[in-house]
Amino acid sequence: MNESKVREILRKLKVLARVISLDSKVFDMALNSEFKDFEDAIQYYAAIESDIDIIITRNLKDFKKSDIPVMTGLQFIKMNQR
Repeated sequence: MNESKVREILRKLKVLARVISLDSKVFDMALNSEFKDFEDAIQYYAAIESDIDIIITRNLKDFKKSDIPVMTGLQFIKMNQR
């Protein structure tokens, strides 16, 4: 996709999703964590610090020790259709 289309999609997504801040504390926790994937660690600790109720990802295997529920987008949609 071209840049214009990507920006349009991201603007629409921002209406549906809460954008949370990343700070030095989150990075420190991620750096000192047992996560093998640093980006997953950042996502996890940013969610923890922002009191997020659920993490939605395609990468469930890296969040096995999560203290918050983790599910795929499809699982989330199915859960909310009930």
